Amino acid sequence: MLYRVFCGLVIMLAQPAVADTAQSVFNNYQDALIQVQVIENQTQRKSAIGSGFYVSDDLLITNYHVIAEKIQSEQQYQLMANLGDDNKQQLQIIAVDVINDLALLRTPQKQNRQFTLASNLPAQGEQVFSLGNPHDLGMVVVPGTFNGMKQQSFYPRLHVTGSINPGMSGGPSVNSNSEVIGVNVATAGNQIGFVVPVAQVNALLAGANSTAPEIDTLKQQILQQLLTNQQQMLSPMLSEQWQMQPLGKGLVPADIAPFVQCWGHATELEQNNGIDTATASCGQSEQIYLNSGLTTGKLEMQFEWLDGKDLSPLKFNHHYQNRISYSGADNRAGKHDVTGFNCHSDIVAMAGKASRVIFCVRAYKEYPQLFDALYLAATVADGQQGFISHFTLAGVTQENATAFARKFMEAVVWQS
Repeated sequence: MLYRVFCGLVIMLAQPAVADTAQSVFNNYQDALIQVQVIENQTQRKSAIGSGFYVSDDLLITNYHVIAEKIQSEQQYQLMANLGDDNKQQLQIIAVDVINDLALLRTPQKQNRQFTLASNLPAQGEQVFSLGNPHDLGMVVVPGTFNGMKQQSFYPRLHVTGSINPGMSGGPSVNSNSEVIGVNVATAGNQIGFVVPVAQVNALLAGANSTAPEIDTLKQQILQQLLTNQQQMLSPMLSEQWQMQPLGKGLVPADIAPFVQCWGHATELEQNNGIDTATASCGQSEQIYLNSGLTTGKLEMQFEWLDGKDLSPLKFNHHYQNRISYSGADNRAGKHDVTGFNCHSDIVAMAGKASRVIFCVRAYKEYPQLFDALYLAATVADGQQGFISHFTLAGVTQENATAFARKFMEAVVWQS
């Protein structure tokens, strides 16, 4: 039995005033918290668990990734609200926001106690409380500190302190007045937690219909969300000038978007089989969860400069070919979710140097118009020197994949 859960929070020791406030939050709102269960129909066992909370007498908020398998395989799973004392009620999916990892559910069990959504975020440094069901152990409250919006992120996230453990996905984080500031979603470990802001919850509620749509309708909504998201992410990168910097004799991006971070590394000759290398990589720290086999919404780039002037051409070329073969898609995708890659290869003159260029795309089976793209360019070795550039884009249109590849080819070149 697989328990697939993303985040959770555990109770921490706190100062007496903090403990009193946490106890008050728990006592007042424990009835407005539930455990969301994804039940596999054949075994009648839990396949995934998360947390949820009432925002009206019959509507709940949770994370999309908690209930994703129901959308992916409708007939295989059912969604249940565990209300305690062996009281389990079937849940309906009313709306989803896959970009912000949110889902709105309806339960037949009406609840008088509901959470209020905050009109403003706390000041940085103010105390907050995160609620949920860690490790299937029961509902808890965790004190923490609000640290503002996560920096260098395309997808809006609040940064809070607190030990985050499996089972808390979809639970609320609240201010000292017990008003929801966001929804627990993920952790980076070491007391670093991330929360979807309350503004995204309000947007989901505002756009939701009163009745539960068919799963196929939800999939169409997800497709439109993904198409809009990839356009918003790529448009500035395609229209603006990239800042470039040297890597060996190659030119590589230094800054193409605020949410794309870059790192570099170099090795000495004796550390790398007689070849001096310098590498750089750029990418996003987040991606979009579609199901257990498919993530999307991410850009990744890698670059490597190799200098083996003291090696024979045969030995250098052998190592060069090995390095080229390491490139692959960066996102998780299974054969049930995507087609195989369709690739085109050619020798292209780039800034006066001949380069072997490979460009591949694979289609999403459930979400037409979306593709993963893979690009690899290897400048033909020149005097035991080589330059490899690579990118992958996950969940983009063919038009945007081609436009990005064209801009990448023009910018990332061997300098004369």
